[in-house]
Amino acid sequence: MIHNKVAAPLAVAAVACLALSACTAVSDNRSGSTASGGTTSAIPVDAQSAPPVPAGLETFYNQKLDWKECDDDASFQCATAKVPLNYDEPSGKTIDLALKKLPSTSGKPIGTLLTNPGGPGGSGLEYVSQEGVFSDALRAGYDILGFDPRGVGESTPLTCLSPQEMSEVAEATLQQKSSGATNQQQDNDAADPRQGSTPVDFEEETAESTEQTAAELAARCKQYSPEPDLIDHMDTASVARDMDVLRALSGDARLHYLGTSYGTYLGARYAEMFPANVGRMVLDSAQDPSQENADNVVQQAEAIEKSLRAYVEHCQAGEDCPLTGDVDSGVEQIRQLIEKANTTPLPSTLGDSVDGATLTKTLIDMMYDNSAWDLLTAALSQAIKNNDGTALAVLTNPSLVDDETDPQELAEKEAREAANENAISAIDCLDYPVRGDESEWDEQAARIQEVAPTLGTGLTYPDAFCKGWGHHTDNQPGEIRATGAAPILVVGITGDPATPYQWAKDLAAQLDSARLLTVEGNGHGAYKRKGDCVDNTIDNYLLRGELPEKDLTCKEEIEQYY
Repeated sequence: MIHNKVAAPLAVAAVACLALSACTAVSDNRSGSTASGGTTSAIPVDAQSAPPVPAGLETFYNQKLDWKECDDDASFQCATAKVPLNYDEPSGKTIDLALKKLPSTSGKPIGTLLTNPGGPGGSGLEYVSQEGVFSDALRAGYDILGFDPRGVGESTPLTCLSPQEMSEVAEATLQQKSSGATNQQQDNDAADPRQGSTPVDFEEETAESTEQTAAELAARCKQYSPEPDLIDHMDTASVARDMDVLRALSGDARLHYLGTSYGTYLGARYAEMFPANVGRMVLDSAQDPSQENADNVVQQAEAIEKSLRAYVEHCQAGEDCPLTGDVDSGVEQIRQLIEKANTTPLPSTLGDSVDGATLTKTLIDMMYDNSAWDLLTAALSQAIKNNDGTALAVLTNPSLVDDETDPQELAEKEAREAANENAISAIDCLDYPVRGDESEWDEQAARIQEVAPTLGTGLTYPDAFCKGWGHHTDNQPGEIRATGAAPILVVGITGDPATPYQWAKDLAAQLDSARLLTVEGNGHGAYKRKGDCVDNTIDNYLLRGELPEKDLTCKEEIEQYY
């Protein structure tokens, strides 16, 4: 289970300033060129012949894409590609992949750079649309292509809400924007349509209740999706095959790729399946493909808790930190705030009260970007000192103060995202086999609570969930060698809360052609987040094929938003 927020911190910083009276200007330390990358021209890979088209897939590999200016931004080009629903039956049903391309600013790209922001289930369309996520040099050197993976976003989606429920989500969003208040009675008493017929109480969660919730969710997803069988074909191997189709449609003999978080697992799987087709590949904040799902969750929970301790230490070293005493005391105060919010949600002037589950999710999300930790400190100070959850509510849901997006457009987007938020479940449950039984799952849950007593709630019972979900494949985790692939640059951050640094070391050791870049710091996702050393190293490889020296370590360089 890897959850990755997609380039959210800039938006979070901007909207949080509206809720925090002390905010002034927000500076973006991610925009612009890198020190060397902006001055040295890109060098294309040596000319290579295109690999043969897999038998039976000629229709897909040879299709013509109709690129047009995107409706939301004419500086981008959009198109739709067709791929098989089931690659074992290429003459059967097809699904759509939504594509969004940021054309090279130089007009002379050396190729197309395919990207994936993680998730699983992250939107590549949203990712390439963000400001400052690519260097000027990279934008000049490549056409940069984002795609919504099968089941996600604007591609043929996995939809888990009925049309009526989507309308209700949209209407609630519109009402919230117009009145600044939500129907708290509905929030507190009604079943959340995104969570099955029974609301999930994480304090009461058991293996049995998790199975029941998952079974109900999967049934809804199959019922309401435009392609009911999609739920059985969202595995990472199928997405990797989609990527090879996109490589061919881009006119490249080799796939050039930048993947983050889960996107590293996707990239590694592609390299294993198509080693001869690998071009310049960077896997940032890497995942270890050899591990079981439950092991991933336990280790991620432990990493998140360690990141929380690093945040508390950062907070207490600065001014105006509401967390007193030592780190242990500060963590305990956060735990008490969560428990208090479980009983009495923190009120907000925007109407969106913050309960314990929401606060926990917000804290986890904020661990991903340590350049926004001072924003979190200001929000926690408001909550602890004034019993005011307004700033936390904004960090949780920036759309509360989004005055630029058309309300109807925002409402429709919220509804689509609500209906699609279980894509991560479909992907994980297809990628990993169900292991163990109820007694083993209870032991795993206890272990998660042991290593992550503050933020581990809600991460328990991954195998019980997938058993209840009921849509599986015969995929098995295992080491990936990708023998014959071009060099692959693997990046790991020592204090990563989502993909522990050991995972990057393990993946680099598995891959036959890997080179590891270590980043000393915190947060998740290194490129355009951790300074020139990181950005130049990645740009030098993607643009010129220059690998860093063995065992290169960069120290993070960040600026706080607030």
